[in-house]
Formats: sequence, structure tokens, C-alpha cells
Amino acid sequence: MIAAKTAAAMAVGLLTTLSVASFAQNGHDQPATANPTANATALILSELATVDWIEKSDVAALREGVIEKMELRLGDPALVSKPIGYLHREAAELTVAKNKILAESVGAIEKGKAAVEVAASRVARNKRLNDRKPGMVSAEDVAKDEGELKVADAQTKEAMENQAAAQAELALAREILKEHTIVAPFDGVVIKRYKNPGESVRANEAVVQIGKLSRLAANAYVPLKHAFKVKEGQIAEIRPKVDSIDGGNEEIESLRFRGKITFVDPQIQAMVGTERRIRAEFDNPDFKLSPGLKVQMTIYLTDDLASRIPQPAH
Repeated sequence: MIAAKTAAAMAVGLLTTLSVASFAQNGHDQPATANPTANATALILSELATVDWIEKSDVAALREGVIEKMELRLGDPALVSKPIGYLHREAAELTVAKNKILAESVGAIEKGKAAVEVAASRVARNKRLNDRKPGMVSAEDVAKDEGELKVADAQTKEAMENQAAAQAELALAREILKEHTIVAPFDGVVIKRYKNPGESVRANEAVVQIGKLSRLAANAYVPLKHAFKVKEGQIAEIRPKVDSIDGGNEEIESLRFRGKITFVDPQIQAMVGTERRIRAEFDNPDFKLSPGLKVQMTIYLTDDLASRIPQPAH
């Protein structure tokens, strides 16, 4: 189904066999004919690859609620960790305020500390009196004051533990409030919007879909005859191919994008003509390429050849 072409005879669907010397001498667009028995150093796939998203996500609300406001429309850029929209959050804000008061309350702790001081002073006084004259303070009173000291100390610790629990509740309330804001998981652009202000949403229900245009992938197939030459990490050049309409696509077809092979499918695609699926990822900094576009892919099989080809200007 998919074949690779020679640079000299692309029409008959053969693989390009290029040497480093001929590639450098004749230029990238018109490589010289090489000895067909030589080791191939670059493959130009005759069947066009398809540009695809690397990162595309349905961004969901983390909690059930009603959408109060949406910050982004279709086509708007989304920035990582920045708001996309908000759920109504009045109750969550009140819960935070309540837990903040409890977490910062120190009255019970101060009361316990005061009780400890009073009880400790009584225990110390009893000891001084009995040291001066044994039996001056009865054993019953000594035991009572020592017991009150232990109770006051336990009450102080309990108050401190309650404050720690209140601080944990405050952290939980703040997290719940935070989850009323729908944020972008990565930089991208809004390509679908499922919900609008005033509509209810369930927990983990998608609100918008965003895709990352700054880095894309190209999916292609390589005939099994040549597929074992393609390895992860090899350099791949992407050249857009658009069906010309009144000659209006020369600018985009002159672009070059350089990326790397990031995936070679270990499974042979026997159902589509004994081929192997591959994937190359590349930067798209100016957003000039879009998912779904057809592109010509050239794979450099050696690092030496790739290093001799100038970096493409976007």
C-alpha cells in the first residue's frame, strides 16, 4: 500500500538511496542518483504521512456544580495552570472562612497552658511545704494537685491536636475551593467547548477540549522491506504537501520541519500490506502546521548525513 521512492525515480515507488556526498553536493530537494546497491542513508516515503496531535485533552471539572463563568472561547490560547472557567463557589468560600477561624483559634490552648501553670505551682508548693515539714500537706491533697496537673497538661495537648485537625480541614476546604476552578493541564488552544455558563456539570465531566499546537507528530507507514532500517531517535524531516488551489499553497509547501522518530511499532501491520507504523515528533513553534495535514517524510538513517543537512527555517 505504501512504498518508498528513489530520488531519481520516485514515480515507480522505490526507496531513495542517498550517499552523504551526493546529498551535500546536489542539495536536499534534488538529490543525486546513487548506486542502488549501496547502503541507504535516507528514506523518502512516497505515501504521505499525517500530522497528528501529541497532546490533546478533554479538560474536566473536578467537582460537581454549575458553571459560573468561562474565560476562554473556541480558538483561544490556554496557558498551563491558568483558569479556563469557574464553578459557583460561594459555599466553598464560606467553608474556607469557617475553617480558617478554627485553625487560627488559640483560646483553648492558652486556657490549657494557664491551667497547667496553676496546677504546677500547687504541686511545687506542696513539695516545698512537705520538704520543710513532712506531712504538712496531706497525701490526699498532694495526689489531687498532681492529678489536676496531668489533666491540665492533657487538655492542652488535646487543644493543640484539635487545632492541627482544624488546620487540616482548612487545607481540605482550600483544595475543594481550588477545584471549583477549571485549569489547563498544558499550553494549547481550545478546539472544542462542551459547556457554557449556567449549565450544570458532573464531577470529571469534560468542559472543553484543548490541543497543543507547538509540538506535533507525523504518523506514517514503512514497507516491511525497509522498516527494520528505521530506529527510534533517527532524524526525520517533515515537508507539508497541500493540493494546490490556484497556486495558493507555495508558502506552506516550502516549509521544512525537523524532528525525531519516537515510535516504531513492534507489530507488523499485515492487514494493510505488510507495513510497519512509525511516528515522528517535531516542533511547530509558529503553529503553521495543523493536525490532519498531509506531509512528506524523509528519514535520515545515519547521524552523519543528518548533521550535514542545514536546519530548516520555519
